[in-house]
Amino acid sequence: MSDSTETTTASERAIKQQKPSSLTRSLKTPADEALRLYEHYWPPVEHFEGFDPELTDFMAATPEKQQAILEGLRHDPEAHGRFLHGHLGSIYAHSFGYRDGAFTRHTDDTAEIAQFAAKIALERELFDHWAALGDLPTFTDQTEAANHLDELAATNPGVVHPLFDFIRDEASREQIERFLLCETIRNEVVDDEVALLVVGLQGMMKAVAAANLWDECGRGKLENFHTYWLRRLLEATEDGWNTLDRYRVGHPWFGKLTSNTNAALLTRPARKMMAYGCFLVFESWVEPHFVRILDGMTRVGLLDDEKRIYFTAHVAIDPRHSRELSDGMRMQRPRLAPDEINDIVYGAHLASETGRRQFDRMLGFLRAIPTENAA
Repeated sequence: MSDSTETTTASERAIKQQKPSSLTRSLKTPADEALRLYEHYWPPVEHFEGFDPELTDFMAATPEKQQAILEGLRHDPEAHGRFLHGHLGSIYAHSFGYRDGAFTRHTDDTAEIAQFAAKIALERELFDHWAALGDLPTFTDQTEAANHLDELAATNPGVVHPLFDFIRDEASREQIERFLLCETIRNEVVDDEVALLVVGLQGMMKAVAAANLWDECGRGKLENFHTYWLRRLLEATEDGWNTLDRYRVGHPWFGKLTSNTNAALLTRPARKMMAYGCFLVFESWVEPHFVRILDGMTRVGLLDDEKRIYFTAHVAIDPRHSRELSDGMRMQRPRLAPDEINDIVYGAHLASETGRRQFDRMLGFLRAIPTENAA
C-alpha cells in the first residue's frame, strides 16, 4: 500500500497542519486569580513624567557638543557607564512602547527625531568605547560557528559567575529578596525582546525565535505567560508591587547592562544577527543561574512555590531554548553569509563580556547591603 502522503496535495497537507487553532484550548476566560493579576499594567512601571534634565540637554545639543560630552566622560568609567546606561534605558522604554516611554501614546515628530539622534550617538559610544571587544574568532561556515557558540554557551564567564555562588551559599534573606527585585526588572520584558528578535530573521532561525516567543506567551495560555509567573512572585511577596515600584527608582545603572545592550542590538536592523548571538548566550545562563537562585531561596526559607515558579519552570525550559538557537543556525537556509555568521559570533561574545561586567558589579552591590542575618 502506498504512503497516504502520496495521494494528498501540498495544499491539503498545509491545510491539515494549519487549520486547527493553536488557541483552541486556551482561548477562554482565565481563572479569577489570573484576571486579578492581569489588572496590573506590565511591565509595572509608572507613566512617563519627563526626561532627566541631563538627557534633555544632551538631546538638545548639536552632534559636535554631544560628541564632546561623551569624550569628556571616558576618563571616568563610573560616570561614563552611568550616563550611557541610565539614558539609554529611558530611551528604550519608548522603543518598546511602554507607558514610561516618552512618545508611546502620542507623536511629536521634532522631539522624536531628537530622541532618535541621541539614541544613535549613545549607542555609537556604547559599541565603540564602553563595550569595545578585542579580537574574536572568525568563521565562514555556519556549522563551525554554531559549534563554537555551543562551547561558548557552556563556558562563558557568566555561566558560573561568583554572583550566583554567593546567592546560593552566602547571601542573607534580605540580600536575596533584593536580588529577586533585580531579576524581575532584568526579565520583565523578555517576551517583547524575543518578539523584536523574530522580525527580520528568515528560515529556521525565525522558526526557532518564534517558537521561543510562543513559549514566552504561555503557548496561548495567559496563566503560563512567563511574565505572569513574575506577577505571581510579586503578589506572593509582602507589598511586592509597591516594593518593586520603590526599588526601581534607585535601581543601579549597572543592573541595566545586559538589557540595554540587547535593546541596542534589537532596535537597529543592521545588528539583528548580533542580537541572535546575544540571546543565545543569555539563554545559556538561565539554568545554571536559576538552579543557584533556587538553592539560595531554599537555604533562607523562601519556599513558597508562588515565589519560585518563574525559576523552577525556566530550569526545565531554557536548556532546550539554547540548543534550539544553535541548531537553528546550523540548519539555516538560505545559508548565512560570512559577515552574518561573524555578527552572530560577535553578539554572543558581547553578551558574555557584558554579563560578566554586570554580575561583577551586582555582586559588590549585594554584598554592601547591610544585613543582620547574613549566612
